[in-house]
Amino acid sequence: MINYPTIFIANGTAILLLLVILTSIKRPLRHGLLDEKIFYVMVFLNIIQCFLEVGTFLTDGKMEYRTLSLVLIAILFSNSVLLAYFSVIYADYKLFADIKRIKRIYPLMAVPAVLTIIGCLLNIATPVFFELDQYNIYHRADFFIIPYVVTYFYMAHSVILIYSYREKIYKRLFLPVFLFIIPVVIGSLLQYLFYGYSFMWLGVSIGLVSLFINLQNESSYVDKLTGLFNRQYLGNLLSMYGERKDSGVPAGILLDIDNLKSINDRFGHVVGDEAISIAGKILHEAVGDKGVLCRYAGDEFIVFMYINSQEEIMDMIDLIKTQAALFNDSEKKPFKINFSIGYGTYESKHESIDDFLNKIDASMYEDKKRKNSGRMVIK
Repeated sequence: MINYPTIFIANGTAILLLLVILTSIKRPLRHGLLDEKIFYVMVFLNIIQCFLEVGTFLTDGKMEYRTLSLVLIAILFSNSVLLAYFSVIYADYKLFADIKRIKRIYPLMAVPAVLTIIGCLLNIATPVFFELDQYNIYHRADFFIIPYVVTYFYMAHSVILIYSYREKIYKRLFLPVFLFIIPVVIGSLLQYLFYGYSFMWLGVSIGLVSLFINLQNESSYVDKLTGLFNRQYLGNLLSMYGERKDSGVPAGILLDIDNLKSINDRFGHVVGDEAISIAGKILHEAVGDKGVLCRYAGDEFIVFMYINSQEEIMDMIDLIKTQAALFNDSEKKPFKINFSIGYGTYESKHESIDDFLNKIDASMYEDKKRKNSGRMVIK
């Protein structure tokens, strides 16, 4: 028996929660990043799902809406799988921030979702996952379990992924994917066990609200110009070091863009900001998942990483210089990107955070002095 009050209340509440999210958005938190795009796709998909589910229950038992019912239910099943699939990509990107990894792994991971969606489309013509009887009443078909299995496969993959790389959560600070998954799992299980009630999309909405709160919190730790973490995030990260039991020694690399004042004077501050943004992209490409990259101040950046030998720092510095050289050789910009670089390890038992930052700052200025003295000798 269909319980219409719970259907209207649950889906109406879900839509209101999601509209609160959408009306709270003043601007993108970090322009164009994949996690934000996926998040908003999931929000819109969930709003659609709420309307679709209400529509399927309202047309249930009405013969004149048989074709509409078939289409609505097919789309409802398809979107459910898509939401679960996108949640896996979201979790992966939050862990690794690597679009190349996404492109390498997730086309293959999409196969179960694609096959399920094809089954949903076929279901419009012949029963696969569900069927409508002569009274247009919904019944589960022989393979009804498949969409549930595929959905839970993606959710389980997210959980396993996060658990397997749980040490990275400390690096990112923000990864409440479990907070998203728990209400989704509870809602879907309740809906599976008690047909005629509506819990699934309210659970998803509660999960999306938790992710939205996370994104809002994260925005205060992200530099708006470069999309990198900011100095406040670095401070929290260094404070957390004492709570960790990692193998390896914490180390930092401080980088300062050479001749930024000259770029500002010659081309204006808009171009100067572009140079800072490009420098951030160069560093992001070089550092990848090997460390945490922050914009420290103005034209200064810090790479925080764990090392087992001094060679790892030098290898990272060489990689950064290589990436900068590739940009300078290939891009037709009115400026070049080069860095003065300092580095050092963080001996937390013997020095404070400020001591550590001052140490690598002094190292960076020594490098800058060497470059300036070299130019003077050439002249």
